[in-house]
Amino acid sequence: MRRATALAICLTVLGAGCANATNRTTYTPTWTPPATASASATPTLSPEDTAAKATALAMEPPEAYTPEFTPEGAATAATYFLNLFPYMYATGDLDAWQNMSDDNCEFCNNALNDATTLHEAGGWADPWEQEITPLDGWVDDADPNRYVIRANVVSQAHTEHPGASAPSRQVEKSEGVLLIQMYWDTDDWTVEAGESE
Repeated sequence: MRRATALAICLTVLGAGCANATNRTTYTPTWTPPATASASATPTLSPEDTAAKATALAMEPPEAYTPEFTPEGAATAATYFLNLFPYMYATGDLDAWQNMSDDNCEFCNNALNDATTLHEAGGWADPWEQEITPLDGWVDDADPNRYVIRANVVSQAHTEHPGASAPSRQVEKSEGVLLIQMYWDTDDWTVEAGESE
């Protein structure tokens, strides 16, 4: 998992001592922060956008599943994981997606980074419906704990609000087949990779 790096900035003020009060040297700063900096950092949302964001943040998470080490269990876990996608973009709640993602899953990390960037800018995505249909799957010959699920994913059109005063954009309806590589790790499934077919 990624960890945020905190950067500490130290400002040192240098002054000169004086022999007496009449010869005192005064330091005058050459830069002052703009008066509008704090006001522009938090743009005001319209009443409509405020209501839309509140609706998005209140989105319910997908229904939890019972982990099972079976082909059907792998398909159920993959379906749950993919249904976390709109939830994560709407709410900014990354925990469930992150907990199911292998550290080295590029597909998982890209989506996580995109959702993080969106919400850190004050943005969100309006909740949207998905229809996920597992089509088939297969076990890795080298490791029976690894299973690949092939699923058809239909994502309905929705609106994304980038934040930072950027205009909203429409995301068109999409449909495609995804391959999700799952791994049974002791008592639950982890997502190792994902790609479009």
